[in-house]
This record gives sequence, structure tokens and C-alpha cells, in this order.
Amino acid sequence: MSNEMDSHILFTNWRKNYPSLEHGEGVFLYDNTGKRYLDAIGGMFVVTIGYGVPEIGAAIAEQSTKLCFANRNFFTHEAQERLADKLIGMAPKGMDRIFFVPSGSTANEIALQIARNYHVERGQSSRYKVIGQWHNYYGATVGALSMSGNLATRRRMHMDPYFLDFPHVQAPHCYHCPFQRTYPACGLACAHDLARVIEQEGPASIAAFIATPIIGGTAGAVVPPPGYHETIRKICDTYGILYIADEVITGLGRLGTNFGIDHWNVTPDIITLGKTLGSGYASLGAVLVHQHIWDTFTRGSRPGIVLLSTYSGHPVSCAGALAVQNYLTDHDLIKRCAVIGRYLKQALQRLAEREPLIGDVRGEGLLLGIELVQDRATREPFPRDAHVSDTVVRHAFEHGLLLSNRYGTGTRAEGDHISFSPPFVISEAECDELVALL
Repeated sequence: MSNEMDSHILFTNWRKNYPSLEHGEGVFLYDNTGKRYLDAIGGMFVVTIGYGVPEIGAAIAEQSTKLCFANRNFFTHEAQERLADKLIGMAPKGMDRIFFVPSGSTANEIALQIARNYHVERGQSSRYKVIGQWHNYYGATVGALSMSGNLATRRRMHMDPYFLDFPHVQAPHCYHCPFQRTYPACGLACAHDLARVIEQEGPASIAAFIATPIIGGTAGAVVPPPGYHETIRKICDTYGILYIADEVITGLGRLGTNFGIDHWNVTPDIITLGKTLGSGYASLGAVLVHQHIWDTFTRGSRPGIVLLSTYSGHPVSCAGALAVQNYLTDHDLIKRCAVIGRYLKQALQRLAEREPLIGDVRGEGLLLGIELVQDRATREPFPRDAHVSDTVVRHAFEHGLLLSNRYGTGTRAEGDHISFSPPFVISEAECDELVALL
């Protein structure tokens, strides 16, 4: 157990004691007292293939002794090339180039830079704004935070003076529709809100729109209504702006498909990856770029683009991520994620039938969420200062279950939701244990 009195670590909550973990195996973690924790959130929406897979450690060890670093200004290397080939083979048709970075936050920051440079190369230097969704989160860098619409996080950080004044659209949240309508009679008002904001800001100023296929941890796995992403794609094409799919959480199997966007008949212009790429064994992110963007760059006036990242294509991280992705496909874990995800969702729905506090169960694959309400009929949330989901998460932790909770709905501070994103190797029995511990 560590706290501010006996550790030099700058903990983000200095009033809290932190158990010291010793090892993990499958979906379980063990601290130095021997206590076992069922990890229902995959670390932090990260771990997909489970803890303690020896093949990954072996691949990382081999690469670290073979080549630990490569200066990207002079060299490429086998681990990077093989990983790029692997990911392009899994990606939607047309995605053709990859730039590797250390994290998902950096991936979204680089995506912003690529979008800006794309329009500059096309002679449209007035385009620089990126439109994000309210209540969504795209990373911890200043650019990514500027695109983010998670007001609770932004307020807690006290970083407002540094943020870019980027616009946002309403989130596609049918359970709490910001337009107070019902699908399908709503006519996908949430998607068409993008056109409204583009016109309001001036189309000549907009470079891109960024969205996650499903709004994950910050909103408890909100799934947009059918046709949402297809409509967004058409609006982006109409106004000549790029569509960035943030797949840091949803990519590489988490929704039971290679990429989360595969659930819709849509190909983005840019896809970003992060958490699931290395499954916790390696810290790595990636930016996938469509062929038409690459063609614009290569036909342009410059010989290259300035993208700054010392650890881009880090050999050891690439080798670890390649081993993870090979393990994922060799063991058919993406298909398994879809199957076991349905089982867990049904178990949560049965729990909701006997627990009146659960107003909604949602999600796809193994990115699931429940929303806690004080009135099911009206969907009225609890007051923020009631700390309802905090209490649930704390109680679960004491009983050896790791959960993630967030607050807010759209631009409101109220709203309690809890997310689930266990490793894909979780069994039916372990799903039953998870639900029993809630």
C-alpha cells in the first residue's frame, strides 16, 4: 500500500492509498498482500489478450537485444514494417499509410496536424478547426483536449487558457437525446447538428470532424443510432472536411470487429489507434491515413511533412504490438470478444431487471456500460454531489472488482455511468462473477 507519505510517486489523488500490484494472469490482478482483483476494465480500456502471456514478453525481450531504437529520420526497421502490414491488412479498404506514435493522445494530436497540412497542401490554409463531440474525450495533449467535449475533465484540469477554441456538436445519445426526440422520428438530428455547426463556424475554417464509433469511458459506451456515421460521412464529403475516427479504445477487436467503424458502412479519412494496439505490453499509438491524403501529399510542393515524435516507430514497442496483434488473430479473439460480449451484456440486462437503479444497459462487444438513475420512467439522473457511481466503484474495489465510472451527460454535470471493458479472454464463469460482485 502506497500513499504520499511513503512514496516519491506523484499520485493523482494524494488522499488515497494505492495497493502495490505484483502480477497479473488472464483477467485477474494480484497485489503484494495476495488480494485478487477481477479487472473488468482491462487496465484502462487497454488490455485485450489478458495478463501474463509469455509469448509477448519473449518478443519484446528478443527485440530489445536486437535493436532497441531507430532514428526515424534515417531508418525504418522490420518490426515497424511488419506491424504496418498487419494493421493495413485489418483496416477498412483505402487506409494505406501509418505513422506510429507513443500513445493514443499523441495519435489524435498528430491526426490534427495531418488534417491541417492536408488542407494547406490543397491551397485551403484557412481550414484549421476540428469539430468534436460534446461529452467525448480524445486525449491529454492540448490539441486533443481542445477537440474533446468532456467538460467535467476540462474543468478539473484548470487548463482553459491553453485550449484552442474548437467547436463541438451534440453527442448521439438516444437515452438522453439533446434534442428531446425519439429515433427514428428524430431524423438523425444529432448527425445533422454537424452541418449546423459547420455553417455557423464557416465551412472555409473547418479542417476535420473527430468522433469515436462508440462514446466509451466518458459516457458509458453510448452507441449512436443507425445511420449516424453514414450521415456524418456524407456531411463531411459535402463540405470537403476530413473524418477522423478515434479508435484508441474501440479499435482492434474491442467491439467484436477489427475496427469499431466496421459496424457501419463507413470509411474514415484518418483512423487513430492507441490503447488496444499494445494491450498494455507496449505503449504505442498509430495514425492510419487514407490513400487520397497520401496522394495529396506526394503530389504537393513539399518533399515531406513535419511530424515530431522521438519514439515514432519504436522497435521494441512495435515488436510487442505485433506479437499482441498476431496473438489476437491466431487465437480468434476478436470473434470471441463479440460472442462473450453478448453474454456479458445479457447478464447485465438481467441484473437491470431486478435493480431499479440501472436505467440503461448499452454497448457493443466488450465495451459495455450501465447508467444509474433515480427514476427509470423519467431517466432522471442523480445529483452530482450524491456520488452514486463513486460509491459503487469503491464498494466493488473493496470486494476485488475493478470498474470505471464517469459523470455527466452531454453538457450537463449530472449522470452516473459505469463502464466495462474486460480482456477478451474473460470466460462466462468470470462474467458471472463480475455481475455477482456488482
